[in-house]
Amino acid sequence: MYKLTLLGLLSVHGTLMLAADKTPPTFHIRLETSLTSYGSPAGTQFTAIAISPLENGGQEIIPPGSLIRGTVTRASAVGFGLIHERATLELAFQEYELASGERYALRARLDFIENAREQVDSRGRIKGVLAASSPQGLLRGIWYRPGDDFFSHSALGLTGLGGALWSHFSLGPFGAAGVLAARYIAFSLPEPEIQLPSGTEMRLVATSIPKGVPTTPVVPDRSVGESLSVWLQNQSRIVTRPDGKPADDVINLAFVGDAEELQNAFAAAGWVAAEPRTLHSLSATYRAYNSMSGYSTAPVSPLLYEQAEPSVVFQKSFNTIAKRHHIRIWRAGSFEGEEVWLGAATHDAGVGFRVRSMTITHKIDPQTDRERTKVVTDLGFTLCSERVSFLERSSAAEAAWNPFIQTDGRLAVLYLQPCSPGVPDRDPPLHAPGSKGKRLARRFVLETRQYFLRDNMYYWAYRAAISAHRNASREMHPAE
Repeated sequence: MYKLTLLGLLSVHGTLMLAADKTPPTFHIRLETSLTSYGSPAGTQFTAIAISPLENGGQEIIPPGSLIRGTVTRASAVGFGLIHERATLELAFQEYELASGERYALRARLDFIENAREQVDSRGRIKGVLAASSPQGLLRGIWYRPGDDFFSHSALGLTGLGGALWSHFSLGPFGAAGVLAARYIAFSLPEPEIQLPSGTEMRLVATSIPKGVPTTPVVPDRSVGESLSVWLQNQSRIVTRPDGKPADDVINLAFVGDAEELQNAFAAAGWVAAEPRTLHSLSATYRAYNSMSGYSTAPVSPLLYEQAEPSVVFQKSFNTIAKRHHIRIWRAGSFEGEEVWLGAATHDAGVGFRVRSMTITHKIDPQTDRERTKVVTDLGFTLCSERVSFLERSSAAEAAWNPFIQTDGRLAVLYLQPCSPGVPDRDPPLHAPGSKGKRLARRFVLETRQYFLRDNMYYWAYRAAISAHRNASREMHPAE
């Protein structure tokens, strides 16, 4: 059997099918239509715009700015929570339209939603969160000291942490009701429905494209001028923590342009400045963590470059505090009359809560090159960067002091140009569905199901066994 080329394409019934043993090409889109699990039934049509190109084999198939059309194939709402605890949404992507108006068939699978708390499975189905399994749900008795009653549950646990107060002070049935009401007022239940407003960014995996569609050669990377290259090579790439230890971040971008062009470029791309670390911002971060919601201007941890704090920090998130794109930028000086800025871009891919310090800490994606690409793509799509060059540098320099980082070592150099800081028009914010009474009833149902189904040692023993089995399977059959 002939081995397929790097293109990984096989002609079947007039369609170019992607080979299973090759990494399929991906591209990013931005929704132009709002979609929800409760208001977008099957058959709902939607549109999106490509913000990064679909490339394969050195050819650009779908250029940025192309219109992507699709249809909702299935939507399942939580409602009162009696039947479904999770919302689901399935999308089909069927064609793309070029700037010239020509339309072509497309088959693509949703891979993930940028910085979303929702998960996307291997079939491209969007799965909503288990709202009652939020961080505050851990206070429903699982931290009690093990005893004879640890393996059984009573309805008292539905009062959450207040159950301990109820039993200790003998508050009676009215006291239990008061504790339950106080918890409902103090802690809101995360929204269980799926809400994807216009502007939501996604990544698609192309599974097939028509044969004979128009393509253009991918423009090769530009080279950095020799004098600027020497100047940048002499700049340090190491970012440190306040205690002087190397951070997981690395300088991977350089911007040539003035401060106004830098601000306008990120504003036009939908990035916002991070708030300073204050008591207010830290408490807002905790509330977002506790409610599994977003906080677009959340502060970042302090990091230094050449003993200095960043000149500015930009970030881009969606509906969760756990994930966000962010970049710290320092003014590096002037070169031949133009300002030069150095940036360390990383992607927060997860979050944890440190009990000792009572602080929230993020875990970054070790493949920092993907975040570098995100910045280049966003600024290029808004036409705020004139061109992009890449300065070659061995990845061994980063690996020597931080083996956690996975990078090719290149420095992306963006030449900024004047652009408008305005952002595209967005639909009004999506509000929680249903009346307050319905949401209250739904919360009671969801928390009751969570309490009896999962907040017990039997469930967690089962989860531990499954996790141990999967780890053992990985060791026996390591990925090639």
